[in-house]
Amino acid sequence: MVFGSHLQFFDADKYPKFAKLYYLVFGEGYIGVSFFFILSGFILSLNYDDRLLSREVSFREFWVARIARVYPLHLMTMLLGLLLLLYAPNPGAEFMLDVPANLSRLFTNAALLHAFVPEMSYYFSCNWPSWSLSVEMFFYFAFPFLVFLLVRNKLLLRFGWVLLLAIPYLIQLSPDTGYHRFFYINPFFRIVDFLLGILLHQIYKHGYVAKAFRSRLRATAMEVLSIGIMVLIFHYHNAVPQVYRYSCYYWLPMALIILSFSYQRGYLSTMLSTKFLVFLGEISFSFYMIHQLIMRLLIYENQRRELIGNSYVLAAIIFSLSLGLSYVLHKYVEVPCSRYVRNRYRKSAFAQPPLAIAV
Repeated sequence: MVFGSHLQFFDADKYPKFAKLYYLVFGEGYIGVSFFFILSGFILSLNYDDRLLSREVSFREFWVARIARVYPLHLMTMLLGLLLLLYAPNPGAEFMLDVPANLSRLFTNAALLHAFVPEMSYYFSCNWPSWSLSVEMFFYFAFPFLVFLLVRNKLLLRFGWVLLLAIPYLIQLSPDTGYHRFFYINPFFRIVDFLLGILLHQIYKHGYVAKAFRSRLRATAMEVLSIGIMVLIFHYHNAVPQVYRYSCYYWLPMALIILSFSYQRGYLSTMLSTKFLVFLGEISFSFYMIHQLIMRLLIYENQRRELIGNSYVLAAIIFSLSLGLSYVLHKYVEVPCSRYVRNRYRKSAFAQPPLAIAV
């Protein structure tokens, strides 16, 4: 869906069918990021809640693991984005004309702070999808505190609905000029998606809806129902103002899908657990980080040299190259660099001694 939302180089007059498909489906592909934010909250809560509360994992150890997971690939794709920016004539000329401002953008991008700056030239600098990493890194920093403040005392379970109501209320009060940069980009607003994921895990952990998933047939029915609700709500999305679709409009179906499939008891979740699909899931982060760089480069070269006249063929080549390179990046950059950073931390003086963990 995210890849499809970036296929904006199709000529609507030449490809009317794709233009219609983009209007109905792919243009809404940005919701894939929202889904990931919610899923991220669920998965982190699943893996770390008890370990943080029992002190089995320290705050520092958690943060190092998250940095090791994200930063190596981010820094590499950021440098590739910078090279692409210099390679393309017009943006490259602008970069050289305003070096101080662009160095500021480069610094905030490298520090994963660029989503906090409500200007497109900042949060869409270098490798554009990295804005979501800036948001995600904020989630990672806040997560241990959220666990102790909201999860340990079940405050999120009791009062989480207040946060879910806050976003629609703030939308009503805000001017439309800031909708995208605040309600879609800004980490302080997007953390509600993350908290929804943590709340879903609390519902899962305490077994509030476990009865509906006891049998394979019931679990399958719930999986189908959650997808059906998503399809139904998605079908009417063009009748809803886009600012609500940036977050809260899809909360219900996304929450149902994540909760339904988390039990892994239905036929659909079993089908999605094949080795090949799990492998695609493993390389999806690399795919997300590299696909738009490849798209920008090939579109630029194609416009310059007129190599490919058919946009469908160009899109297929972009997708195939992105998929192939995502495997390479996952195997030779993402995994080994993450392992290296964590091993270096364990051997450093900053690591918490095993005795302290035991105590």
